[in-house]
Amino acid sequence: MNSQERKIKIFYLKKQVLFPHCNITVRLRSSKHSKDLKVGQEIIVYPIRKFTDLFQLKKRVSTLAEISSVEIKGKIVVLQLKGLKRVKVTKLYGIHLAEYITLAEELSNYDKALTVELRKKAQELIFLINVQESDRLIELMNFIIDVSQISDFLSNYFVLDDETKIELLNKTDISDRSKLLQSKIEQVIEKLGKQV
Repeated sequence: MNSQERKIKIFYLKKQVLFPHCNITVRLRSSKHSKDLKVGQEIIVYPIRKFTDLFQLKKRVSTLAEISSVEIKGKIVVLQLKGLKRVKVTKLYGIHLAEYITLAEELSNYDKALTVELRKKAQELIFLINVQESDRLIELMNFIIDVSQISDFLSNYFVLDDETKIELLNKTDISDRSKLLQSKIEQVIEKLGKQV
């Protein structure tokens, strides 16, 4: 863990998870806390599924995000966010301001074959889903060579269950995250195979 701490705004995302190296669109209620957000500003986002997740904030992983765009639509603020890195909140000031530390990702028992297998399983899943963008997705995945980035990319775009997404976000060991992700993708492939 990096001991460098910083005070920053924090937002709680209901049933949305942002991974590093990925983008999402977020809708927030316009408030004094959200209406002064600017493009380029960094914020922390913490995913919640239920109220009790708030009590786990300091034990779980959040994402440091950069705001790519801000659009105010009446009482709603629409943000386009880019995930930067995994962080852990160390101190809260009220509910809208936090200090955090950056979490170092670990790579225990790294196996290059795991990255290759993960990419193959994802391509198999893309073929089974058969969407218009399938070819572009496969091409894009071939450009991602870092195992951390590919596991985050696949977690963000191919895992639909919020609980599993949060579990994957909280895994800072890249090997563990990749193995869990591979297992989840295999389960989806098996389900889709039975439907065909």
